[in-house]
Amino acid sequence: MNFSNLSLQARLVALMLAAVTLFGVLAGYESYKNALHEVDEIFDAQLAQLGQTLLAVASHADDDETKNTGQAVHKYQQTIAFQVWATEEGSPRLILHSGTAPAALPAPLPPEGYSEGQWQGKQWRFYRQRDTRRNIEVMVGQTGMARNELAREVAWHNVAPFLFGIPLLAFAALMAISFGLRPLRKLAQELNLRSPERLDPIHLEDTPKEIKPVLDALSQLLTRVAATLENERRFTSDAAHELRTPLAALRAQVQAAMLTENSAERLESLHKALQGMDRMSHLVGQLLTLARLDELSASTHLEPVDLAAVTRECCAELGPEALARNIELELAAEDRAPISGSPDLLHVLVRNLLDNAIRYTPVGGHIDVAIQALNNSTHQLEVCDSGPGVPDEQLTQLGQRFSRFSPTQVEGVGLGLSIALRIAEIHQARIAFSRATTAGGLRVSAEFPPPSH
Repeated sequence: MNFSNLSLQARLVALMLAAVTLFGVLAGYESYKNALHEVDEIFDAQLAQLGQTLLAVASHADDDETKNTGQAVHKYQQTIAFQVWATEEGSPRLILHSGTAPAALPAPLPPEGYSEGQWQGKQWRFYRQRDTRRNIEVMVGQTGMARNELAREVAWHNVAPFLFGIPLLAFAALMAISFGLRPLRKLAQELNLRSPERLDPIHLEDTPKEIKPVLDALSQLLTRVAATLENERRFTSDAAHELRTPLAALRAQVQAAMLTENSAERLESLHKALQGMDRMSHLVGQLLTLARLDELSASTHLEPVDLAAVTRECCAELGPEALARNIELELAAEDRAPISGSPDLLHVLVRNLLDNAIRYTPVGGHIDVAIQALNNSTHQLEVCDSGPGVPDEQLTQLGQRFSRFSPTQVEGVGLGLSIALRIAEIHQARIAFSRATTAGGLRVSAEFPPPSH
């Protein structure tokens, strides 16, 4: 079973049970070691106590007959064996022994105190003590197997309730986690019940603080999606309107050319139809550019670029168009203006600013283009024209798509500045609009950040 395919609830239960089981195994092992150690200590104490008691009893016994304590009456009693003997004239004589101990002394005898050794084919733990005044000795022994068995029983009795309680623990954990995950199920239900048109923020009662960041992020995402969709709907509606107008004008001019018999009027209608087709071609090109820019991020294709070289190239391209309208296009730029950006996008930005200035500058006017380095290692591109300009109260609205604030006889679709703003956003640049102080028209300044290394 693949763990990654499990539900969150199953993962939590499995991880919790695994942690508890691992802890239980470690605790059981530690309990076994501690039990074995404590049993050894207790049994050693019992051996010493029993040996001392037997030694005291035997020292007061007057009977020379060897005594046997009889058969054991408890299972643990069978694990202990003892012998008491007296040494007379250098010869040991057994005077007392347990029913589990033979009548013969072990050979060789274990040393005094605690020791371990083999006896009757088993491993034993011995305790031997001597009464030198009466020449009486006692030896008490216990099998190592009995000690280990008792330690295992003690450890098992400690761990068994935990092991048998794991199923109950799993069931209790399942219920507790299921109850704790109710807010997630409510969130999933709320999302499932929503229609695609519902993009308002999500509100749930008694939201835990662990889920609140998720709800806030979802609500912010829905808000951004709603704003994006609204912008797209407005953009689509405006684009449809802008395309509908030249299509209708183109149809009207073609129909007029077909109906008239005057060749001059026919040529004029066809010329106007060509102008409409050029406007539509320009509009479609701008729309495609915007669609491509909306998919780019702020880190798209940034590389070292010379802004001065790009500006000189754009001025050379649009120079013939400016000369055709008797517009003086003047460029004042440094030799180099290094920035980080996309050469292609910067070319579109500069060309759109220059094209916009040429379109709105009257015949015989002038356009000043300047590039200068600022104190904070940034570079500023400035385009000033001698056109009609824009009222101060409408400067903040510049750059809105399909928004035009100049005379309607100027050809354009209202997307040039929108494209420039989007490209500036991708380059983390700042564009500002103001009235040109010397030329009297519109002043557009674009400030680019220092090049990244």
